[in-house]
Amino acid sequence: MENFEALWAYQTEDMKADAIANAIRRSPIRQKLEKTRDLILDRQKQYKQIEAEITAMTDRKEIIEQAVAHSETQLLSLKDRFESDPPQSAEDVRALMAEVSHCRDTIRQYEAEIARIVKEATAHEKQQYVVRVEAANAKKAFDQLKAEYETESQSKKAELDAQRAKAKALLDSVDPALLEEYNIIKKHISPPVARLTHGQCSGCNTSLPSAVLSKIKAGGLVECETCGRMIIQ
Repeated sequence: MENFEALWAYQTEDMKADAIANAIRRSPIRQKLEKTRDLILDRQKQYKQIEAEITAMTDRKEIIEQAVAHSETQLLSLKDRFESDPPQSAEDVRALMAEVSHCRDTIRQYEAEIARIVKEATAHEKQQYVVRVEAANAKKAFDQLKAEYETESQSKKAELDAQRAKAKALLDSVDPALLEEYNIIKKHISPPVARLTHGQCSGCNTSLPSAVLSKIKAGGLVECETCGRMIIQ
């Protein structure tokens, strides 16, 4: 029984330390800090994605411009051919005009695509600027929140260290086997130890069989079949 009481005393101080640690993690400033950090990372990812899209547009535009130059060269070639070797029949004229028309249509299509790319690239550049400004503003907010959180956490950390020290001071009085079991259970549920209250596990309020109650009262080690906690009297 004394071993269980020592474990209970340790748990009391250990749970107080965990409560302080949880309060630090749930700090509104820390939550804002993490949210702002995530925003910065998201904007950085978005900026790189837009940058990659602009690069792809620029590469595509250069390729189309080369195709336009090629089509214009073909058009000049047709003009030279017409002047140096005029068509002799109506059929030859129609064939030549069809080639000229095809070149001009191709050039118009390419120029329309270039105009679309330029328009989209301009829109992307504006979006990229907005993203960059948002990221810069978020970074300023992050730095301010970080300074506030460091100030807040310093006092809380001192309180946490003091409470951890209280719990640690009780470790020598706890049976090592019980402590090992305590730490295993704590990974799954907290607090790991519950009192027997009115024939029930005080952790989950499950009523226990008489055989289990007898074992607990006799000082045996019992784990609740429902929640897994160690139950002590």
